[in-house]
Amino acid sequence: MRIKDVMRLTGLTRKAVYYYEEAGLITPAVDPDNQYRIYSREDVERLRYIRLLRSLGLPIRDIRELILHPERAAGLLRKRLAETEAEAEELNQRRSALLVLIEAAEQSPEDGGKSRMDEAIRFAAAAEEERKRRGDYMRRKLLELFPGAMGKFMALHFGAFLDGPLEGADKEAAWDRLVDYVDSMESFEIPEPMAGQINQLDDSEFEEIAAAYREMQQRYIAPTEAEYEKLKEELKQQAEFFRSWPDGRMQAENARQLKESLDRAGFFTVFIGQMRVLSPEYTSYLETLDRLQRDTGIRYEDHGALVF
Repeated sequence: MRIKDVMRLTGLTRKAVYYYEEAGLITPAVDPDNQYRIYSREDVERLRYIRLLRSLGLPIRDIRELILHPERAAGLLRKRLAETEAEAEELNQRRSALLVLIEAAEQSPEDGGKSRMDEAIRFAAAAEEERKRRGDYMRRKLLELFPGAMGKFMALHFGAFLDGPLEGADKEAAWDRLVDYVDSMESFEIPEPMAGQINQLDDSEFEEIAAAYREMQQRYIAPTEAEYEKLKEELKQQAEFFRSWPDGRMQAENARQLKESLDRAGFFTVFIGQMRVLSPEYTSYLETLDRLQRDTGIRYEDHGALVF
């Protein structure tokens, strides 16, 4: 069947279907006469399953593993169930804190609920502990701790790797060091064109871009040789496009300024060091980037794409 039939049967957009194909989750046949994709019933069923799993909050990485290794499905689904239960308990604790403040405010309208603030704080602290069990805790905490372009910049570039719960003494210590370091980065400045673009995004636009960015980054984590060869060809094409791009020189200069600012602040030693502790996947991602640059002789920063 054709793409329009697939869209009707699955409820997915054309771009979503093509994305899942590019991610290797489906492999439709190709009509040799016109090169149109031909989707099977099995492709449609898999896409419906993918859409269900995505609606339940499973990341593409887990969905790929589930499809390739269905025997691991129960474990991956239990992992998402645990995250969902943590989300529910967090909301329950927040609800308790709000009810305490409402009751106090109704009893003493003049103080707005402050008379029972300590009790509400205990519920809020319990909610925070539950948040740490959630996969998006660290990414969202960056946005909360560092409002504005700084937090969005950090969440955008590192959010894909801060998607696990904050558990264990080593991770908690690394997280504390990371937060302390970012909080003290007085000399760090995002070039104005970049900061302006980030600040213009509202929350929903930022989340949409961040989600797409996270899924793109996942392709660099432990790729197969076939996937790696595709990444290598894409890098060559990006470099070729950059050479003919009118704004290429300006973009490269922005990337250079940003890298110099980060170097002066010790970013690549301190922050990146803590990221390696917090996320083994981040280490795999960096290894893929290094390998690509070695094999192609192309540095990302030379065509304005400073990657972390």
